Amino acid sequence: MSQRHNKNIQAPATKPCKAFKKSNSSSRGIVIQQLLRIETEGAFAGLVAGSPIADDLDSASRDSRQVTFSVSNVVRWQRRLDFFITHLTGKACSSLETTTHAILRLAVHELVFQKLPAHAISEHVNLAKALVRPAAGNLVNAVLRRLIREQEAGILPEPPLPSADTPLEQAADMMAMATSHPTWMVQRWLQRWGQKDTLALLQHNNRSAPKYAIRVSPGRKLSAEQLVTELQESGLEAEPSQVLSDDFLVVNGLQHLIRQGFLERGDCQVQDEAAGLVVALLDPRPGEAILDACAAPGGKALYAASRMQGQGRLVAMDINKRRLGALRTAAAAQGVKGLIETRTGDLSQYAEWVAQQPEADKQQHQYDKVLVDAPCSGLGVLAKRVDLRWRRKTEELSELAALQARLLDAAASMVKPGGLLVYSTCSIEPEENAEQVAAFLAHHSEYQAESAPADLVPSRLVTADGHLQTLPHLHDMDEAVDHLKLKLAQAYLSL
Repeated sequence: MSQRHNKNIQAPATKPCKAFKKSNSSSRGIVIQQLLRIETEGAFAGLVAGSPIADDLDSASRDSRQVTFSVSNVVRWQRRLDFFITHLTGKACSSLETTTHAILRLAVHELVFQKLPAHAISEHVNLAKALVRPAAGNLVNAVLRRLIREQEAGILPEPPLPSADTPLEQAADMMAMATSHPTWMVQRWLQRWGQKDTLALLQHNNRSAPKYAIRVSPGRKLSAEQLVTELQESGLEAEPSQVLSDDFLVVNGLQHLIRQGFLERGDCQVQDEAAGLVVALLDPRPGEAILDACAAPGGKALYAASRMQGQGRLVAMDINKRRLGALRTAAAAQGVKGLIETRTGDLSQYAEWVAQQPEADKQQHQYDKVLVDAPCSGLGVLAKRVDLRWRRKTEELSELAALQARLLDAAASMVKPGGLLVYSTCSIEPEENAEQVAAFLAHHSEYQAESAPADLVPSRLVTADGHLQTLPHLHDMDEAVDHLKLKLAQAYLSL
């Protein structure tokens, strides 16, 4: 269930609406259904948006892009939408039934954000009558007609932004309401970056059309230049990446890429620039033994294997057996199956098992390079994962930091003398990045930090202390954290 962090806005405690009937399968009805799945069942917006259930598929297929757009944006903007709903109803959103609340959020988004004409309210009223009860339709009608009146009179209030001298806690709450983020996140960023840069980050997180990067498939006859031409001819904007090699392109629409069959044909794979930068920093070379310790879903392992020119060994390890199966399938399709071995399990347990083996057997479990792309808060990818901001809680940061430390300690024992350990996250939080690396170095004197080499990654992405780091609002990247996220906060460690 999504988390609301405004003190006056609590998650409704009512039951989900009754089952949807075929007659209520308009595109708006499907949006409401998907919003309720996210709200009451904890479904992920990226999995349900635009993916109606089979019974509704035929009636909604022509509107699937609108469904995706509406679900994503209502989830993204839900706190700001609740500001308007609270004003218009005169009461806290916690008093509204779950389905009525979802209908009002969608309606306010369409009327305030999309500027749809007033007659659009009729379908929202009908949805409320059909899915809740007639009285709910009357409430929705009254609320939306008040909204229209205030819009026409120019008196509909907007959530204000703070002034330069507003106290930090109050400024955080105001900015969080205006940009639809949890207050605790905004407060952390304000303390680090101040109002100007924090607002830039919040605005970046809210852009409705994030950029996506793709990697030209290895072994395909299609060159990067040819793929750019085909993508542009299909109506998709595409250009070479500014931070990676020629086999990476940046496009402005993932759904279009899927519909046109580029992914199904194997012409390319979706691969975030931040993920590509991690592999560039790892610098996999032919003949090396490499361990990708937290490999799923496998994009980095596949890219690393493609750079090894058919020579060497790459062990992709993860606790998720199913996702490793998908990685093996992808490796076969991309012609790198012979290089990649998969190993299901936890890195810490693997390291403990290796420690118990005879010295003569330990060498086969030592690697030239180890990548720990650690589980993290993901606060660098909020532009692409619209529901993540509502799922994360501040107390999770310490839990994740403890897990990351455990994984780094385990990885330290797996590196050959003279080898490399690369640590990366898609978070922008210091506990998961700079502080994590500093703590590791304090406990592992055999390691020393090395600056990210200028011949591997752009120097403008390297911090003063040598970390490769991307911030969404500064580097116009949506991933590694993701996207933005500091998105690619990582350390380059040499033994």
